[in-house]
Amino acid sequence: MKTMKHAALVAATLGALCFGAPASFAASDVNARLQALENELHALKAQVADRDAKIAEMEKQTAKIDEIAAKTGDMPKFKPNKLEMESADGQFSMGIAGRIQADAYAIDDDNSTLNPMGHGAQLRRARLGAYGKMFGAWQYKFEVEYAGNKVAIKDAYVQTGLTDDLKVRAGHFKEFYGIDHLTSDNYVNFMERASSSVYWADESMGVALLYGDGELYGLQGGVYSRGVASGGAGGTTDWSATGRGYVAPKVGSGVVHMGLNGSYRSYETSAATNFEQRPEAHLAEKVLRTGNISNPSSETRFGPEIAAVFGPFAAQAQYDWSEIDRSSGLSSVSTEGGYVEASWFVTGESRNYDVKSGAFGRPKATNAIQLAARYSVLKLDDAALTDARRGTMDNYTLGANYFFNPNVRLMVNWVNSTVDYVASPKETYNIVQSRLQLDW
Repeated sequence: MKTMKHAALVAATLGALCFGAPASFAASDVNARLQALENELHALKAQVADRDAKIAEMEKQTAKIDEIAAKTGDMPKFKPNKLEMESADGQFSMGIAGRIQADAYAIDDDNSTLNPMGHGAQLRRARLGAYGKMFGAWQYKFEVEYAGNKVAIKDAYVQTGLTDDLKVRAGHFKEFYGIDHLTSDNYVNFMERASSSVYWADESMGVALLYGDGELYGLQGGVYSRGVASGGAGGTTDWSATGRGYVAPKVGSGVVHMGLNGSYRSYETSAATNFEQRPEAHLAEKVLRTGNISNPSSETRFGPEIAAVFGPFAAQAQYDWSEIDRSSGLSSVSTEGGYVEASWFVTGESRNYDVKSGAFGRPKATNAIQLAARYSVLKLDDAALTDARRGTMDNYTLGANYFFNPNVRLMVNWVNSTVDYVASPKETYNIVQSRLQLDW
């Protein structure tokens, strides 16, 4: 019996050892696993903290970027291909405009003793100015020019719209007369305008109305006084009422412009007036003259104009008449003149006609060649004139223009000018001239 008890005790002890050892080993493994999990948790917490710090820094940087973007939204914006900037709301703008025209001449004066001329060079024009708008509706322009060893104010005006089709302009600007006159010298076909340009008044003080639909027609006219300042202490100023009207219907792929110009000029102060003109080269002498026309009371100028553009071909013409009435029983003086010209872009470009202004603008031409020809006549030969240089001048001009790009071009002109004087021998001038021009 005792032996059986001992055997059972041994068996129970062995059983306890067999089943108790794995339990001990399992508890040790769980603790190790818990410790590993705790270590991983601490690592994750560190990573989360690092991530939160980076997110916070990114949020700070994003806030700074948003702040800069907000400020940038209020900064002026620059327009492409122009020295012009505009406010973010589009209500204000300012652009810088200018031009440089450098000329060289070779003049054969046909051994003239009356008007001897030779070769030379000059800075024809150097102009700088600003343009833009204020408060959306108010446009402005101001330009100063150096030419002929003088500095002068050119355009200096303010303009605003009264309706969608009607605008008013006040200040110092060109009188509205003639398509070639109202086309900027940056875009005309020749280095100098036609001899009949003596009838086209340059910038004057005035107020004008501009009306048109921007598609078919336009009316432009105003009241002016010559110069930047006149009248007052010197007496009542001379004044003029000048304007033009035109229609420009589309014909096939082209456009035809037809216009009429008129000007009434009252001489309130001037004791005399005159016309004088040079061959169509600025460095040449003024070879045709009326001399002083004394006691003028009023003058009427009148001139039709026509122009057409069909692809690379363009043509235009204008003829003007002037009649000056005089006081003190003196007879009136009548003069006249005009031109016709044609041009062709050999490389296929086209002149840029703008129906809003009734004039030509900048052509879209790069590495382009344009050929042009013009005939002009000016008759200052009224019987009432007594100057020795009165007579008739005929000009034939051939031109070639190379456009490096729309803002830079090289011009070459040949001018044949013949002056048939009433009381002096006839004279002929052959002129070769060139110009390098840059405008912006």
